[in-house]
Amino acid sequence: MELTVKDKFRIDALHAVMDGRLTMEKAAKVLQRSERQAYRLLKSLRTQGIQGLIHKNRGRPSPRRIPEPVRQRILDLAQGRYQDINDTHLCELLGDREGVHISRESLRTILRKEDIQSKRRRKAPKYRSRRPRREAFGAMLQIDASPHLWLEDRGPELTLVAAKDDATGHVWARFVQSECTWAYLDLMTQVFASHGLPLSLYSDRHTIFHSSREPTLQEQLRGLTPLTQFGRAMHELGITIIRAYSPQAKGRIERHWGFSQDRLVAELRLDNACNLAEANRVLQCWLADTVNARFTVPPTLKRSVFRKPPRKDLLDRILCLKDTRTVAKDHTISFEGLTLQIPPSKKFRSIAGKKVHVLQPADGSIRIFYRHIPAAAFSPQAVDRLVQTKLIGPTNLKTAA
Repeated sequence: MELTVKDKFRIDALHAVMDGRLTMEKAAKVLQRSERQAYRLLKSLRTQGIQGLIHKNRGRPSPRRIPEPVRQRILDLAQGRYQDINDTHLCELLGDREGVHISRESLRTILRKEDIQSKRRRKAPKYRSRRPRREAFGAMLQIDASPHLWLEDRGPELTLVAAKDDATGHVWARFVQSECTWAYLDLMTQVFASHGLPLSLYSDRHTIFHSSREPTLQEQLRGLTPLTQFGRAMHELGITIIRAYSPQAKGRIERHWGFSQDRLVAELRLDNACNLAEANRVLQCWLADTVNARFTVPPTLKRSVFRKPPRKDLLDRILCLKDTRTVAKDHTISFEGLTLQIPPSKKFRSIAGKKVHVLQPADGSIRIFYRHIPAAAFSPQAVDRLVQTKLIGPTNLKTAA
């Protein structure tokens, strides 16, 4: 029988013991065996020769080996009736329909030995390097949302939107009915009010943050990139939005969802929260007493880089839905799926064909300005009625519903 490298290594070590060049204690360490086992090997070598060091089952088929007729039947079925079926499914079909009970790993070994490849190829894992935390508090916030049965069966399904500081792990969050532009604008209002303006945000490729439309000719000539409403607001505040191309890239906020779905759900259950308002009340207490009190880390630089936000009236005109529209001949404009009528005014005669600025602030109203002059205003109640009766297509408008 042909000797392996391992066999030759054992023989050399035991001959060194027999010649006195190596003690049994050192030989045991070299062979990675106990001294007692090393003495047994030495005895086998002296009494049986080299054959005594070779395992008695070497070269013999395993008594648990799948019988050859069964192996051949599996190969015939895999190449015939069950061709082009993935390994797990094939394993189930063989047990359910053919009475051939075999583990998935044994099936995989039989198929690969005959070069029968799986229908589904496993992709090689990508190399990922660890990204160090930002050095200062406020340098970058990771933002995301998590729809989940936070209230279990006690209330509606809610979405948790959150921002997590990359340097410290400090979290700002709020429950909303759904992930939308206003959910993030309100979250940013919460961040600005408590700490100020961060330098940057780290988000996924959701169309709330990054526009998917092609730039217009005018934008191309001016070198501008299309912006969403949220992107436009952050641009006006000097906050950079960095795009993440995988969930792993923003792993800190992603891991926060698993943590929250474990602990926060239990906290909501213990406090018997049943609606949006109660859930937000429990959430803010939990963030202050647990997450931000116990699970934050000190930043490398002690100085915060949050910037002072602008005055509230200016901030309200930035954290809103805002766009420019051309007035039609009948003095109407289209905005977020609504057709809005501009009433006559003593301040101007006709503004048909003119540009006007339209915005919806956080209170839910809509205001139209022509050359900084108020041209029309719609109350939150009027906006709700228009959305319920006149809305065409999807909208980002903030409503009471």
